[in-house]
Amino acid sequence: MKEFLKTNTVTYNLMSFTAFKSILLFSLLIESPKSYEEIQEFMANHEYLHESLSIDALRNYFNSLKEIGCTIKRQTINGVTKYSIDSHPFVLKFDEKQVKSIIKIYKAISKNIEVTDLITLQKFFTKISEHVHNEELKTKLQNLSPISNIDPKIIYDLLKYAENNTEISIYYNSANSGKKNITIIVDKMHITNGKLYISGVNSEYDTYSSFLVNKIIKINSINLHEKTLSTPELTVGYEYTKEDNESFELLDNEKIIKKQKNKLTIEITSKNRFEITQRIMSHSVKCKVLYPQNYKEHILSTLKKMKEGYIGQ
Repeated sequence: MKEFLKTNTVTYNLMSFTAFKSILLFSLLIESPKSYEEIQEFMANHEYLHESLSIDALRNYFNSLKEIGCTIKRQTINGVTKYSIDSHPFVLKFDEKQVKSIIKIYKAISKNIEVTDLITLQKFFTKISEHVHNEELKTKLQNLSPISNIDPKIIYDLLKYAENNTEISIYYNSANSGKKNITIIVDKMHITNGKLYISGVNSEYDTYSSFLVNKIIKINSINLHEKTLSTPELTVGYEYTKEDNESFELLDNEKIIKKQKNKLTIEITSKNRFEITQRIMSHSVKCKVLYPQNYKEHILSTLKKMKEGYIGQ
């Protein structure tokens, strides 16, 4: 330890090679079946080892892994003998309370996380799920992220287009009007209410809109000509009625302009009317839109359509 603290360098003097090689062999065989030659090559090219491994030494390391509970499987694949770890005792175990805590923490983090970080987090949970034997928990971890069932290539492409305000044509499966082609100048990708959206100017109608990424069937084409985003911002005032001792968390684009007992008057500003509507609707009966008049009419029309939809069922 003194040597490492002094030099900050790993040397032969600081390593238990039996343990180190066993760990390396374990991690190598967990990935996929490996032949003796592949194991030899890996050990020979390792930055700290650079040495060959005899077949007898390999058997000793296999025996060490077996002693701690690993099952070594030997099979012939296309005429080549390969080794793999069929089972091992290093299983992640979570009780129901821990599962709820993991999900709660994840949901809190995902509210304010960049999409690129969300992708990394999704990979992490997928990796964890591979080593969990509880099938219910495995499913929860695999499907926890809002991007779990979305093609990663579409996400990366949309991030690139948003960065450059690229005009693209997408084939979109709308819940209201079915499958159709939509042209949009992409502005940003964001997570709202646990779902992944892209937002931008719909070129055909010159309106700022949001689209669920998991509803995008494919990206048809891109337009490399320069486009500008000139959609004006919308400011909506609403009144929120708080319950006793209730805390209210403002969004970045909101501000309180008046406080009166248990009532807050709040302004929210965005280019995206859909985003504002989602926020208003999330407050349910605690919220009353104050202005502008045309937006009040929009909310009333939306609520009326929702009511008609329930009555018609």
